[in-house]
Amino acid sequence: MKIVIGAAKLMFVGLLFLLSTTILGDRYNGSFPAAGSYPYGPGNASERVRWEITSTLERFQDGYLARDPAHLETFMADLFSTTNTAILGTMPREIYVGFDRVTELVGEDWRSWGDCRFDLGNVHVSNRGDVAWFATVGFVEFDLSRLLVLPLRLSGVLVREHGTWRFQHLQFQFDLDLSLMLLLTALLGIWMVVQLIWLVVIVARRPRRPLS
Repeated sequence: MKIVIGAAKLMFVGLLFLLSTTILGDRYNGSFPAAGSYPYGPGNASERVRWEITSTLERFQDGYLARDPAHLETFMADLFSTTNTAILGTMPREIYVGFDRVTELVGEDWRSWGDCRFDLGNVHVSNRGDVAWFATVGFVEFDLSRLLVLPLRLSGVLVREHGTWRFQHLQFQFDLDLSLMLLLTALLGIWMVVQLIWLVVIVARRPRRPLS
């Protein structure tokens, strides 16, 4: 009986592990589709504007791969507007408003987050005059463990200042498949109920000492 119970527990833990890794898995497997597939559509930008925005994103990605704090000030001055600047990070409270706060977040990312790569061949780019917006996907390979790679979405707004496109708003978002989260939660709930019932049964079966 103990062997059967042990095997059942092992299978259950294995199922939970499989569901967890599926939810947190990198659906891009370290690469992106061929250029021109555009998961969010190509957008309405002209080829010229698309090239300019993509070039800006390439420089942004280069910074997030090199992550050299010595180049942080140059990176920010080159790529970010100092007016109405804001970044939304991946966590609920990561709301950074103002150029100094945005610089703080980028510096923290470079020091302790991970290497970011983005699908620059399939960026949605739209614009109206000197305002442009974009959306693309990517992934981050964490410093904590090179085995931990999570998919990302990156979107934002750029403004053209003196002929140069600069980021005004950015949003990082984990691009996780949460469709299995309800199943994972239900299984964990069932597991807790089963363990509680088993504990009650064990306690009920324990011999009681006679009162002296």
